Amino acid sequence: MTTLFLLFFAVCCRGQSANDFSYQNIGKELHYLEDKTATMSLDDVKNLSDASFTRGSHDILNFGNTASAWWIKISYTAQQDLPLYLIIDAPNIEYIDAYATDNKGRAVVFKTGCLRTTQPDVFVRNNFMIDLPVDSKIEKKTIYLRLKTNNILLAPIKLATAESVINGQEFKHGIEYIYIGLLIGLLLFNLFLFVSVRDITYLYYVLYVLTLSSYLLIYIRGYGFIFGDELRIFLNQYPHVLLSFSVITSLVFCNRFLHLKRRAPKMLGIFYVIGGAGIILFFVSALGFKHTATVIAQLLTVTVAVVAWIAGVIAYRNGHRPAKYYILAWFFIWVTVAIVTLSLGGVIPSNEFTIQLVPIGSTLELLLLSFALGDRYKTIIRAEQKVRDENLFLVRTQNQRLEEKVDERTLQLNSTIKQLESSNAVKNRLFSIIAHDLRSPLNSLLGILSLSDMQLLTPQELQELLEENKKTIKSVNNTLDNLLYWAQSQMDGLVTRKDSFELKPVFDELLLLYLPLIKQKGIHLEQLVTDNGVITADRNQISLVLRNLIDNAIKFTPSDGRIWFTLQAISEGVRFSVENEAEGHLDIDMDRMNGNEMAIATPGTRNEQGVGLGLLLCKEYIKNNGGTFLIDRKENRVRFSFLLPSKH
Repeated sequence: MTTLFLLFFAVCCRGQSANDFSYQNIGKELHYLEDKTATMSLDDVKNLSDASFTRGSHDILNFGNTASAWWIKISYTAQQDLPLYLIIDAPNIEYIDAYATDNKGRAVVFKTGCLRTTQPDVFVRNNFMIDLPVDSKIEKKTIYLRLKTNNILLAPIKLATAESVINGQEFKHGIEYIYIGLLIGLLLFNLFLFVSVRDITYLYYVLYVLTLSSYLLIYIRGYGFIFGDELRIFLNQYPHVLLSFSVITSLVFCNRFLHLKRRAPKMLGIFYVIGGAGIILFFVSALGFKHTATVIAQLLTVTVAVVAWIAGVIAYRNGHRPAKYYILAWFFIWVTVAIVTLSLGGVIPSNEFTIQLVPIGSTLELLLLSFALGDRYKTIIRAEQKVRDENLFLVRTQNQRLEEKVDERTLQLNSTIKQLESSNAVKNRLFSIIAHDLRSPLNSLLGILSLSDMQLLTPQELQELLEENKKTIKSVNNTLDNLLYWAQSQMDGLVTRKDSFELKPVFDELLLLYLPLIKQKGIHLEQLVTDNGVITADRNQISLVLRNLIDNAIKFTPSDGRIWFTLQAISEGVRFSVENEAEGHLDIDMDRMNGNEMAIATPGTRNEQGVGLGLLLCKEYIKNNGGTFLIDRKENRVRFSFLLPSKH
């Protein structure tokens, strides 16, 4: 692409004389004068002396952002029977009047421009090409050209034969087709990525490409002619509307790509100010103030490029590594815009290279931004891969960590037992049950894991052993939790920290944890919630109560049985109950369960183990929170309920 730039620069900077008739600019061979009032006629201009005209000093005449009319005098030697074309190689000059003479000396007038419809003998493409009358002899001729626009007026003027036009435009169009193809490719490719990955950053980039490309191709390079005269004229009346959209979409994209709120928060305010200027540009252009809109557009293009580049540098320094291509893109475009601005201001001469620099530079900017998006996506993929690797490592070390956890819990249990050896009979009985019910499943699990030759077991035998121990491990985990809560209350004194909260969300969250087990046993749930009551209690203690009641109901409900959950707000407070079907032969000592003694451990319907500690904790925690706890049985149903005071 750099080689192409240099070749294009070398070709475009060549000059010619007015009589060469090759496809080159002849600004140095022309004479011009300014009509500030834009009221002079052709006769007025012809009556002026040659001293009133100024000879061009550059190949392309640059009249700046002007509302004046400019008269240009073109003198050349016509060749016999040689067709010539007068080419104004700019797409956005509003009014062009060319005054020539035919082979009989009669005046011929050609009228064209971006705000005029196509006229006979004038070809309107992304420039204006006038088919001059063919002369029957060699003679000196003069063409007067009147140019008028309410915008920046660059006048690349050429006199060329048909053959030189074809040869000259072939290279120029080749360059344009390259960056047009790149723009279309970037647009479609990133639109496909947005649809595929659903990352809205790609959508913002696509909108930026679409709006910027539309402005460059329709207005700057004049490809609006493909839509016909009416739409071409309409678009050239309000050209900077497209630029305002481009400014806003570029800011939105940059903000999203750089994560400004986190990476460069101080730049957000500047972005909002520039976005406001983009909105102002929209209204100024839409209202038809093209001269003012052009001034704003020039300032905005430079400002956006510099500010976006600075934001990228700050974000990169704050750790946003995908910003490196972004920084290069905006550095390239603000240097490009600076060169073009200097050429429009007359600081450096305008030529074909500076005219083409904006669309070419913008295309390269968009290409580099696409690279930045790709680098960003690669960074995201690497981060996700790192997470997956870490998860895989955790899975591979799960057995080791489980053994360490069991050892840790066993040490905690042994320490607790030593501290409670002097407790009363209830405590002694508690630890004798725990010593049997906890150590047995753990020893069984350790026995499986300690087999010297695991290959001697068939996969079915190993699966059966693991399934048998799975039931007891769940009981061990629940028992340990209850034990730790109970031990804490016995050693340090139970501390109850009350606050106000809704009971139903706490219940719903806990119930989700038991849904797989409920589904496995085929249990049917029924809920009756008359009011979502607010209680005043210790959230952690009530959560433990709910967990024990849910677990207890599931344990003693047979397969395909039913469980009823009821939550009612009554005048005394909030009542919650769990009622479940029980097997008819289940022996339940209701007097003992309603008393203050620890219940006798009873295996569940699938031989689920327990120690009877959970029910004791439930009673104690409900009492500490100012509530009442009740247990009753009717036929084959058992109901556990508690009443807690509501929020005052």
